[in-house]
Amino acid sequence: MRGESGINFTGLYICIAIAFVMLVLKLSVIDSWSWWRVLLPIGLFFGFAVTHIVVAFIYLSFAHIPERPDGDEAEILEPHSINAHYVAAMLFFVVFGDNLVRWIEGSETSYWFWLFSGKGEMLTMFGSLSVLALFAYWFRIGRVLRASD
Repeated sequence: MRGESGINFTGLYICIAIAFVMLVLKLSVIDSWSWWRVLLPIGLFFGFAVTHIVVAFIYLSFAHIPERPDGDEAEILEPHSINAHYVAAMLFFVVFGDNLVRWIEGSETSYWFWLFSGKGEMLTMFGSLSVLALFAYWFRIGRVLRASD
């Protein structure tokens, strides 16, 4: 496996592609979109990554995992790779990001329903739900690492 870095850029490429499609739409058809809306996919990618790293650091600082487990962590965590908590955290963060853009734009109308209203209550609720879901994700990983001893 020489030359492989272990870093997967697929999510970033997808976000850049979506942002490019939104850029083309803004410049050609939907001129009412703000630049915040056009750059939202890239902001969501980096915002979620930073939130994930901060939550992981906080959790692992207090998790009391006795010592590094024998073997490769990837092999221990492989059966637990798909996790509903992680997917839920991403979805909550997407709704948080959309509400944040609506709050910044000051838009009064919601094209979806009240969850996408851009109000401060929705920002707080979905931001908190995203962080809580990430803590649940890391709690599950910590439980697997503690059980591997």
